[in-house]
Amino acid sequence: MGFSERMKETSQKKKSRVVVGLDLKVGDYKELVGKVVGVLDSVQDEVCAVKVNFHLLLPLSFFELKGIIDRAHNYGLQVIADMKLNDISSTNLAATKILWDSGFDAVIANPFVGFEEGLGPCIDDAHDKGKGVILLTYMSHKGAIEGYGLDVLCSGRVWKMYDLFVQRALEWKADGVVVGATSPQMISYVKQKAKSIPIFSPGSIAQGGDPKEAVKAGADYLIVARGIVESDDPCAAARRLKDITW
Repeated sequence: MGFSERMKETSQKKKSRVVVGLDLKVGDYKELVGKVVGVLDSVQDEVCAVKVNFHLLLPLSFFELKGIIDRAHNYGLQVIADMKLNDISSTNLAATKILWDSGFDAVIANPFVGFEEGLGPCIDDAHDKGKGVILLTYMSHKGAIEGYGLDVLCSGRVWKMYDLFVQRALEWKADGVVVGATSPQMISYVKQKAKSIPIFSPGSIAQGGDPKEAVKAGADYLIVARGIVESDDPCAAARRLKDITW
């Protein structure tokens, strides 16, 4: 079973579209693993997946990360590495080998780098291993239009950058696209173009996105970090999101 199928199965089983981002800020890194595990233990019934970005990828060791990933898997959750992968193929393959060895199920990557000597070998290798590659299409921050809204000349025609990235997701058989929950209109637009490719939407709560509107527009999964991990009660926050968007 590939990553997309596992995500769908886990989402149905948990009755949740919520992907919790374990983006915890701590003053003492010695406390980080304990705090991450505490949040994971409290929300595991309310979410369908976990997203790990540089808040954990940088300070934690391989074995500390693997312990967290194994714990998430024991709860039946998928685990996504949010690296914005964007390099030549040899570097991408070296990075994803470490990710796959540590247990990650998917990685978020930037399609700007191209296919043949960029993400292509990485995507093929991921699919051979039952892993997934999710492509950035339109991010959730206010300045997204400055990059993703650029006009670009490619294959003899002018594209909006986000249009080109959707086309690449289709051609490259990506396992998902990232479109910010802060722009429901963009979610609707991408949904029409991306067909059956699932949409992962970050930006609810802390960045001002409305989770209900994002799902109504076509988001399949909601990536929520600060709105859960920085709340007084992460479990209750995750449950509210689960209940209003399922």
